[in-house]
This record gives sequence, structure tokens and C-alpha cells, in this order.
Amino acid sequence: MTAATRRVRTPVQSPQKPRTPAQFSFEAKEKLDHIKEVENLSSYNDVVDFLYGLWKSGQPSMAGAFAGMGPFDRTGEEEDSHRTPY
Repeated sequence: MTAATRRVRTPVQSPQKPRTPAQFSFEAKEKLDHIKEVENLSSYNDVVDFLYGLWKSGQPSMAGAFAGMGPFDRTGEEEDSHRTPY
């Protein structure tokens, strides 16, 4: 095979995900840059993912959805005919 007939393989590039423009205040950009540097992140997408992960982990559990409500107590109630005895 000669150099003229040899095929050159071009690297396959994955299609890029669509991007949306975003504008930040100067102060917000400085904060993003600081997080990017401190957490050793390579892109602003990584910064957003990092911040979202922190936010998501800080969400309260729904296990205690009525946290302000006291414990259930049957005293003072009439006897319920549909209640299963303990």
C-alpha cells in the first residue's frame, strides 16, 4: 500500500450535548471559579453537578413528613368498632 492509497482514520467524535447560554453576575462567577478551584473540578458543568449533589443531599427526608405532630394517642376517644385489638 502506498502513502497515497493508505486510509487515514479520523477519530470518532461523540455528538455534543446541546448547550444553553447562561449569564451570571461578576460575584457569582467568582464564587463558581472559587468552587471550581477548591474542589479541583474541570468544568462549570462539574461545578453545577457538585452543587446540585450538595443541595440534594441536604434535602430533608420525607420519613418524618409531619415532624411537628405529636405521637398518636387514643385516650379520650370513643371505642372504634373497626379497630383491631392489640
